[in-house]
Amino acid sequence: MAKSRDNPEGHEPSPSRSSETSELAERIRKVQEARALAQGSEAASRQGDMTMLARGLRIAAEFVAAILVGSGIGYLIDEVAGTAPWALLGMFILGFAAGILNVIRVVAELNTRSSASSGDKDDADQRRDGV
Repeated sequence: MAKSRDNPEGHEPSPSRSSETSELAERIRKVQEARALAQGSEAASRQGDMTMLARGLRIAAEFVAAILVGSGIGYLIDEVAGTAPWALLGMFILGFAAGILNVIRVVAELNTRSSASSGDKDDADQRRDGV
């Protein structure tokens, strides 16, 4: 028999050696899959952190924008009508109230999306686990 690099003695591999190799290959594949899942969950948690930051910035922007728009309109009314500072104060309060309503609306929308996407993840996890 000819000698090969994989089998230098030229002997046919024994059945026990072949089964050991296939078992080892199976164990390696399982460890690689577990590692890939762990790395995927780490990336998802980092992405979730950034999502929370984005949510906070969106909420803050909605609130501040409403106050600035209300105050700007009040300032313009005061300049045109000469009613300083009453229109500015009234529109500031109105902008503040609109900002609070916007924050409530955005938080409710984000919570709905979050619960819907986590429900999808739970369904996928249950299907994978065979439940």
